[in-house]
Amino acid sequence: MKRQILKGLTMLMVTLALAAASAVVANGQSKQKLIAQVPFDFVVAEKTLRSGEYDIRAVNQTGDAIAIKRFDGDQVLRLSSPTERSDRQMNAKLVFHRYGSTYFLSQIWMAGESMGRELPKTRGERAIERELKTVASNKLVYEVVEVVAVARGGDCHTTGATPVLISLQEKRQSR
Repeated sequence: MKRQILKGLTMLMVTLALAAASAVVANGQSKQKLIAQVPFDFVVAEKTLRSGEYDIRAVNQTGDAIAIKRFDGDQVLRLSSPTERSDRQMNAKLVFHRYGSTYFLSQIWMAGESMGRELPKTRGERAIERELKTVASNKLVYEVVEVVAVARGGDCHTTGATPVLISLQEKRQSR
């Protein structure tokens, strides 16, 4: 009798483990990612990444860890926090802060989602802000540059059709 109960419990545990593994695989395949052609070098997590085509995706369930990977090798992981859209546009895009010729990745937005991810400012960006505040009478001025990206589901790769830069919009804003 004990043997039958043990066998039944073992079968139940194996079935539950397979079901859980299938759910994890299915969930991992449904995650969105962004493909963006960034036409300029930019800074993320104190690392300068070269211009080119990037794959951007969350690496954990909560979405707070972001992987930014260039297709030919450059890669960086960065923690982020949630942020809400202030505009009505629901397209996938990357938002950069531009100070002169230096760009810092600031926000990541998935297509159709009202919540995006905001990256913390790097030490370098904060230092530039401090310098500009003293020079510009405590008025911080930087340009916001948006690169519209292509949203992709799952782990599909871009073989065949290369995503292109859909638009590069520069907005001059005082922040």
